[in-house]
Amino acid sequence: MDYQLENLILHYVTEEDLTEVARTWPADHHPLSDTEAREAIAYMRGNYGRNTKGCIFHLCMAVCRKDHRGTIMGWCGLDGTRNHSEPEIFILLDEAYRNKGYGTQCVKELLRIAAEDYALSGVHGGCSKENIASARAMEKGGMVQYNTEENGDPLFRFTAKEKTRQ
Repeated sequence: MDYQLENLILHYVTEEDLTEVARTWPADHHPLSDTEAREAIAYMRGNYGRNTKGCIFHLCMAVCRKDHRGTIMGWCGLDGTRNHSEPEIFILLDEAYRNKGYGTQCVKELLRIAAEDYALSGVHGGCSKENIASARAMEKGGMVQYNTEENGDPLFRFTAKEKTRQ
């Protein structure tokens, strides 16, 4: 199942995406071998099956434009490594796709997925204090800054009940 946004698709990867996964995974974009890309796909697909209502282990989806479905622009999702019921949001877009509103679309949809599809109580997020675009995407997407790290990096939170008030 994929999620259709305004002009993006959040895509659950399959073996059919092998070439693009090899090209774009992980975020530092050193190309993977086919074997490494298959392992990455198997990891993501395994987690898709482990994620249930109220519990996210790791939900990672490819970000694609609707008019270029076969090209992965980056990655986004919810990481429940620290807390399965209140995961951390992440968005990693290739440089060419930044500052175009795609991050905000991803945040909005991930928060909707968290609240409606997985019945999660909240989502956390953070970014470097220098990454103003990420901070704005989180705020515009529905998260609220509630604190800062000691180094000044902002911390954001979304609670599902806030979604119903908007």
